Amino acid sequence: MDKRKISAIAIINILTFLISFSYEMTFTVMPFFLVNALGVSMVVIGIIEGGYDLVSNLVKVLAGYWSDLFSRKKFLIAGIFMSIAARFYFIFGKKWDDILMGTILDAVSDGTVVPVSDTILSSEKKKSLGKTFGINRAIESIGGFLGILTAFVYTAYFLDIPYQKYFYLSIIPLLIAAIIVLFLPEYKPSGKKYRIPIISWEMFFPKYLYLFFILSFANFGYSFYILKVYNQTSSEYKTVGIYVIFTLIIAIASYLSGRFYDRLGEKRFLYLTIFLFFISHLLMIGLPVVGFIIFAFADAFLEIGIWATVGKKVKFRKGFVFGTYHFIVGLSSLFAGVVAGYLWDTIDPEAPFIMGSIASIVAFILIRRFF
Repeated sequence: MDKRKISAIAIINILTFLISFSYEMTFTVMPFFLVNALGVSMVVIGIIEGGYDLVSNLVKVLAGYWSDLFSRKKFLIAGIFMSIAARFYFIFGKKWDDILMGTILDAVSDGTVVPVSDTILSSEKKKSLGKTFGINRAIESIGGFLGILTAFVYTAYFLDIPYQKYFYLSIIPLLIAAIIVLFLPEYKPSGKKYRIPIISWEMFFPKYLYLFFILSFANFGYSFYILKVYNQTSSEYKTVGIYVIFTLIIAIASYLSGRFYDRLGEKRFLYLTIFLFFISHLLMIGLPVVGFIIFAFADAFLEIGIWATVGKKVKFRKGFVFGTYHFIVGLSSLFAGVVAGYLWDTIDPEAPFIMGSIASIVAFILIRRFF
């Protein structure tokens, strides 16, 4: 591996840390800002959160496609500055639609940065791709943890400072990121030709799309897991404390999962990931705290399972394929979340986790049959 590639991966890791830090320190307190400062309803909060996921995942397809043709550095710079612009909507916004506009801008930023970053990371040597993505996701989790911790300190000790002044702080990591990205080296197309057409279904390795779509029904949003833990603890303070531990475990598990992926190989690693999902969802029914902790490992392993596998398989139009996978996984997760919410409201809070266990079994059968 040459020095230029090492520096590019190091820069992407730093950017990931800074962007995750800024995101969590902003959006961890956003619900409190919307309810306490702007007085919006829960329906509006749902629109804002759902709008973020929808826009982000749609943009990932387009950004991934166009980044294969144009400067990846410029895409990253544009994404970072859109996130900065979003912060000013949060700082000066007077109505919920101002916040929605800022959220959409931040979603476009996320949709632009993520597939481009993953494409650059996938330029790593194939045999250590799991380690590369594992380190990156661990760094992302550490940045997110520090952002959550910053938000916790603010809400615990500095709530006399208005929310919108607090949001100024979240611009600082983004400004640093904007400077650091300037040092990212550009890559020229290798000129290597592939027999696969410019756009074809085969280039997406559809059996993996089917697998990760099914696994979305065993990974339907943190809110359900947190609320299930809250039902047991009956304490917001204890639940937040468990979530902090969960975030730390995600960081550790992300690093470990990358090493497991490189050592076990793709198929055995996916089996292990599915087993963790199955066990965690069974435990969520009767022992939600234990199940939530095991789910942290399952979630981290799935992240590496998706992006390391895609990075290893895909040789053509990587940015476009990464963007498409982000879109499919995000869209299926949104659909799974709606189903989980319906099951929770109409049957009981255990029903979504039964669905997760069943989805794990279906994923296991799919691997046995087609992989």
